[in-house]
Amino acid sequence: MSEIVLTGVLKVTKSLGVLSKRLARTLAVQFMYQMQMKNVQSVSDIEIDDFIKTYANDDVNTKFFRKLVANLQKDTHLDEMIEDALEKDKTISNSPPVEICIIKTALTEMIFEKTDIPVIINEYVEIAKDFLDEKVAKFINALLDKISKKVTRKCLAKA
Repeated sequence: MSEIVLTGVLKVTKSLGVLSKRLARTLAVQFMYQMQMKNVQSVSDIEIDDFIKTYANDDVNTKFFRKLVANLQKDTHLDEMIEDALEKDKTISNSPPVEICIIKTALTEMIFEKTDIPVIINEYVEIAKDFLDEKVAKFINALLDKISKKVTRKCLAKA
């Protein structure tokens, strides 16, 4: 009996860990969107703390959120990577801001985190479905898949 309960607890804990990271990713997209709307290139730790206090709840993995935000602020040539992968009739400047924020946050995680690429793509497609319609989510899926084949993962580089 206790083995069944323990297994159930472990499953719930693992689910909460996954949910906690999904919430951190969503919050990072929202943070990126807010930065983009304010036309801000970098922010201080105090501003990040204020954002967390305002928008995060206890379920958010704030450590992971902070890593994503810190990496979002690094110069990684995200715009060029996205522009190179877009069809000729589409550019970043004529794309909806939330779409670009989702893509940039996903790319940042691909570059700086050791999470498997298919997991990253799936997570951000699910986030896209929360904010956008199914057609755009499919577009984001295809674009992230295309870019992922060319991305240099700094998290895997040997020191």
